[in-house]
Amino acid sequence: MSESPRTALFRYIYGNWSTMVVFVYAELGIADHVWEGTVTADTLAAATGTDTQALTRVLNCAQALGLHSINPDGELTLAPTGELLRSNVPGSLRDAARLNGADFRYQPWGRLLEYVRTGSGRGLSPTWEKGTIPYLNDKSEALKMFEAAMSQLATHTDEDQIIANQIDWGRFSSIIDIGSGNGTLLEAILGRHPDTHGTLFDVPEVINNISTQRSFNPLPPRLRSIAGNFFEAIPDGFDAYLMKNILHNHPQRQCLQLLRNVAGSMTRRETRLFLIEFSRGNQNGTDILGCFTDLNLNLLVGGSVRSIEGYRTLLQHAGLQLGAVTNVPGTERIILECKVSEGRSV
Repeated sequence: MSESPRTALFRYIYGNWSTMVVFVYAELGIADHVWEGTVTADTLAAATGTDTQALTRVLNCAQALGLHSINPDGELTLAPTGELLRSNVPGSLRDAARLNGADFRYQPWGRLLEYVRTGSGRGLSPTWEKGTIPYLNDKSEALKMFEAAMSQLATHTDEDQIIANQIDWGRFSSIIDIGSGNGTLLEAILGRHPDTHGTLFDVPEVINNISTQRSFNPLPPRLRSIAGNFFEAIPDGFDAYLMKNILHNHPQRQCLQLLRNVAGSMTRRETRLFLIEFSRGNQNGTDILGCFTDLNLNLLVGGSVRSIEGYRTLLQHAGLQLGAVTNVPGTERIILECKVSEGRSV
């Protein structure tokens, strides 16, 4: 039986309650504590340094959301949904839940009306001026959480493995991933192409965190890392340049600067740039994930989700030409293959 319009509207009106209950559950590591045997509100409050009565209310709500069950003795047992909030387990979304409820991501949504009136997130979102990574540079724990969340969202749908299968990456002997994060995508590509070498390129704070994030899975020998700032300079001489989830996180002027830097590093005609991005395929509001992602990005960092034609125009202004466009099955991503525009010297 489908829900009534009134029930659906109530769910939308009070959806923020669920978001924050899941955030607190993840932030306090409740799922980890329950898995390890801390199974009542009293013992959980002691383990997490929280107020027992307040925590009990949150745990009751979490039970209503299906994260766990509570028996008559007050003992918790994780449900399959709650197990996804454990740390360091396959499919974990704990850091994604922590990120979505973190102050710098969540509070700007409380000022959405101001954004609508002004047309800008300036002054509303702390990441709007600098971007997320620069804002988090001096907040090491939050930066680790952000990078872990990005990896969790990618592995949630086996996205990296799917992308690795979609393109014939083996035709390139060297690939550099610009804004690479912890390197899971390039590692997936190299795993299928033993003659290809890869380079991760990201800001020093991210590169320095890689060894910590990958303590159980070190970088393979064919995958090295370089620290730098892609708005300043990008290493040249690679056969292929790769950027995943980068352009939609920056305003138009920064996207142009970045793409021009990449174009300047593509020193051979056969060099290719691959952009992996969300696609705003439906502009009329029925593409729910695309619409909300676009709004979230524009509010938080001034970014946007573009249509294919929007990417084509952006690339042309940067001296690049869009070629093949490949859908990534099971995701909302597309892969855009680009080359240096005809007539532009390399």
